[in-house]
Amino acid sequence: MKAKSVILSVLWAMALAGVTIWLAVEHQARLRLGEANTVLRQQLDPMAGLIGEHERLSNLLAQANGSQSLPDERLKELLRLRGEVGVLRQQGKEIETLRQENRQARAALESTLRTRNAGTQRAAATTDYWPRDSWAFAGYANPDAALQTSVWAASKGDLRALLGSTTGELQKQVEKDLDGKSESEATVRAMDEVARLKSVRVVNREVQADDTVVLTAAFEEGTDTHTTKLLMKKIGNEWKISGPSE
Repeated sequence: MKAKSVILSVLWAMALAGVTIWLAVEHQARLRLGEANTVLRQQLDPMAGLIGEHERLSNLLAQANGSQSLPDERLKELLRLRGEVGVLRQQGKEIETLRQENRQARAALESTLRTRNAGTQRAAATTDYWPRDSWAFAGYANPDAALQTSVWAASKGDLRALLGSTTGELQKQVEKDLDGKSESEATVRAMDEVARLKSVRVVNREVQADDTVVLTAAFEEGTDTHTTKLLMKKIGNEWKISGPSE
């Protein structure tokens, strides 16, 4: 047994926190989109008044163009207004550009989130495959049940059920690993060991004797999968995890 906790070496080889990183990236993307929307609204609010002024000035110019002649003062005023209309038209184009960029940003983010969500959809539970949301207390009637009970118990912080899924010798090693911790601390420790575990798949079952089976199990954690061989022993009428197979 390597110098690390028995719980880790038997059930859960810890990997990089891929799910945590993914959630952080998604959160940051939403924050950036929210900030972009806020900036756009701040830019559009004052522009709304300018657009109304643009319409008013355009109507004045249309009326002025129908006149044959104008006094010098009126002509200068119309020329000034013509220049302002040009500026307003340019600002209107910039507003539309901002709106288009915002629509594109929204579409890109929604597409990314849909792709990520599709990638994280879990397959349905089968005899050999147990996604996290299917974990339940399965008892100890067979090796598979004992293994599923152990990961469920760890995820719920049920120390009694967790210890019940192991042999007497392994129980002592687990208890030693948790020695010196309060019940609440031991519960948190057990739950933390499988916090990022997404699924368990039984890859192979090797029957060595009536009371001995070696389960090869793949533990999916984030983007990594760790395969471990577990020695399962039948004690009385119940199957228990004896430890990692040699």
